[in-house]
Amino acid sequence: MKKILASMLLFVFAATVSAQYPRASLWTADINGFASQDAVNGVQKDVVLFAGSSTFTMWGSLKTDFPNSKVLNRAFGGSMMTDLIYYFNQIVAPYTPRQVVLYEGDNDLYGTTKTAEQFMDDVITMTRLINIYYPNAKILLVSIKPSPSRTSAFTKFQASNVLMKNYADKFDYIDYVDTWTPMLKQDGTPNESLFGSDMLHMNASGYALWKSILEPLLLTAIPDSEAKDITLFDESSNATYHEPSWVNATAPSTFTTAKEEKISCDSTHHHSGATSLKLTYQGIGVGNWKACVATKDWAAFDVSSLKELEMYVYSDNKVDSINLPFIYLESYTSTTTAKLRLSNYLNEIPAATWTKVVVPIQDWKAKSPTFAYNNVKTVFFSQMNLNTAPVELYLDDVIFRLQSSGSNPGTGNSGNILVDFGSAANGTAGNWNNITDHQAADTKLIDDHGVVTSISLKVTDPFYNGYNSAGTTAPTGDAAAIFPSTATSDNFFGHGNAWGSTPANPEGIFTLSGLDKTKYYSFKIFASRPSTSDNRESQYTITGSTTKISSLNASTNTSQVAKIDSIIPDNSGIITVKCNAGANNTTTERFYYIGAMKITILDNQTGVNAPNAVGFNAYYSNGVLKVADYTGRIKVYNLSGTVVTEGQALFGQYQVKLDKGIYIVKTILGINKIIVK
Repeated sequence: MKKILASMLLFVFAATVSAQYPRASLWTADINGFASQDAVNGVQKDVVLFAGSSTFTMWGSLKTDFPNSKVLNRAFGGSMMTDLIYYFNQIVAPYTPRQVVLYEGDNDLYGTTKTAEQFMDDVITMTRLINIYYPNAKILLVSIKPSPSRTSAFTKFQASNVLMKNYADKFDYIDYVDTWTPMLKQDGTPNESLFGSDMLHMNASGYALWKSILEPLLLTAIPDSEAKDITLFDESSNATYHEPSWVNATAPSTFTTAKEEKISCDSTHHHSGATSLKLTYQGIGVGNWKACVATKDWAAFDVSSLKELEMYVYSDNKVDSINLPFIYLESYTSTTTAKLRLSNYLNEIPAATWTKVVVPIQDWKAKSPTFAYNNVKTVFFSQMNLNTAPVELYLDDVIFRLQSSGSNPGTGNSGNILVDFGSAANGTAGNWNNITDHQAADTKLIDDHGVVTSISLKVTDPFYNGYNSAGTTAPTGDAAAIFPSTATSDNFFGHGNAWGSTPANPEGIFTLSGLDKTKYYSFKIFASRPSTSDNRESQYTITGSTTKISSLNASTNTSQVAKIDSIIPDNSGIITVKCNAGANNTTTERFYYIGAMKITILDNQTGVNAPNAVGFNAYYSNGVLKVADYTGRIKVYNLSGTVVTEGQALFGQYQVKLDKGIYIVKTILGINKIIVK
């Protein structure tokens, strides 16, 4: 990593005229060819993207070799990893990949002075870029192959392979596949029968071998028209036990059943129909228990293109998260996924309440990418912790869903949460939280599916003099994409100095409690006071386990949105939001505002958005970031996705001190990359 900046001095982007990448012109025809293909066939989305050198370019049977994956080849012969980085916007960004398969190294290390460590710096840069733009995408690093014509570089090839494997092992979203070892003979020399006459590129036998090696690691997909929901359980044919199911308990742990080795059914408790599954268990000492449920006749089923596992749970008495089990999948070849904690998706089972639980299939895929998701046999529940007393709960309507069905009632890991601050006479219809009490609001929030969450919003420091209805009724730009006019047309507000006879109200504060401490919460905040011309900058300080600050000038604002990403709640599951006048506020009274807010909840840190098709010129020189003739808000991220600086650019200039490195520049014009030497 310490050499990453030095190795990336070649990396710039085409729109920056102040510097040119010397190899860019070598690939003009290839890049134009990709654009022509997209013009004819349309831009494919959500693909398994192959990017690399001629090893991929010459794989003519790529699509037919992987019929269960939505494969797109954007490799170009003779390329190096730095070429992929330079043309990232052309060969990766347009396709919103679900997975990127990378093969480089042959050309980077053979006949060059580049070391394995320097090549690894380029690999890290490429994976960082992919993860910043597409934080949910998987990455597969393919080892360099042992081409017989390049034995002089084998030492560097093997060292690079070790570095790639060690790096991939650190991240759940990166996999490494060894193609080197399978291509050697027993004596450790390259198997020449796998290569063409040039002893560099593979022949049909070589690609057949690679097909068998790569296929288990590729994400699979089937057309949505062929996919459908899969029901494991909604009703039992027997009132006392369920078939197909299976139970096993190892003493001293217990799992109580009405029929040996079968999950019991219950006719008293049911979410729908007439029966539910009854799980009565106790984890004790060194014992263990597990229980599974399958589809009718134990038939195999395919969840590879489905979104989530949905189920409803119930208990007569409250069940704390510590007493919930693991959940995992088993295939027909008896392999299993990693075990997920059901408590990740459910804080508790409240007493006498049917509660929906949603487990994203992607969470299993992230931990168990090679599992056969197209050949599933059962869903298992198993002992997670020891229990001081038997636990009794009921399951019903256990269904794998093709599309997201909404969030988990009673948990913090739902979808988006939308909040409108202002007058009760001007609330926002639909699944919005209309917060009208500016002094003492204390209410549970719903998510954008209308499901009540565990999250409560409480005003702990009032907003005086309350609310106004002087916001914009015609939002534009970023604001219009998120907030309707009913949400933008009014605000809570306060003032840092006295306003006439009204004493100063330096800050308004509310808390969000009942949050999931394992999740990341991102905020988009809007405020508007369009009839004014002074600066009414409002500052938003959001504090959980860390503190981040953003600001927004409400004066004349119709489009700008303050954004704060990836806040983890504190140890009590609380995030505090403080509003006050910003440093650039010029009003005597120091008015500040908050009108609307969107909260997004994710498992991972938020990455910056994908680059826009239309970019903008940007470069850094002598302490000034120059962005065409742009005037407006600007954010600068480092390669880890952390905001380095944000502020207001005026007439194309933004003064800031940046250390050497690669940065992502984001404005309302789009996103681009710069290098600071």
